[in-house]
Amino acid sequence: MRAFLAIEIEDYIKQNIDRTQEIIKESDCARINYVKSQNIHLTLKFFGDIDEDKKKEICDVVNNVTSQYNEYKLKLVNVGAFRNINNPRVIWVGIKDKTTVDLIKELDVEFEKIGFEKERSYTPHITIGRVKNINDKAKLKDTLKSLQKEYYGKMDVKEIHLKSSTLTPSGPIYKTEETFKLGK
Repeated sequence: MRAFLAIEIEDYIKQNIDRTQEIIKESDCARINYVKSQNIHLTLKFFGDIDEDKKKEICDVVNNVTSQYNEYKLKLVNVGAFRNINNPRVIWVGIKDKTTVDLIKELDVEFEKIGFEKERSYTPHITIGRVKNINDKAKLKDTLKSLQKEYYGKMDVKEIHLKSSTLTPSGPIYKTEETFKLGK
């Protein structure tokens, strides 16, 4: 099973992200594969292919860590890009929240103990599109810059999910395998 750990994003925030995708599409300056609204999420950790034994180990770690966290607010802001805004390959919406960063770091330390590679430097983000070809680099840069101060919303984080991903020609299909409630 190809798996990852994620926070689901509330529908009203997805609608705000959809509007941002439309603004970028209308600029008509690049060929971009956009993440479908139903697939928008905040990845905490990508595991790759795992078996049932590894799934159980992951679940044990996540249960232990999430039991130490209370529900909290997650604020979604800004548009950014990896490599960078001058040479974008991935377009994303950022988060503004210390709790999520702390949660990711703590999970990463525990996942390393069960054999997963530690993340180097991770910028928590929601991928909204992957750039395939740029027709007008200056226009794309200007469009992304115009979205850098956007506010997408604030939501309650009450749980995180272990999800499986099946790749298909029309895009990935995600399925929730396990749900972990936050709470001390």
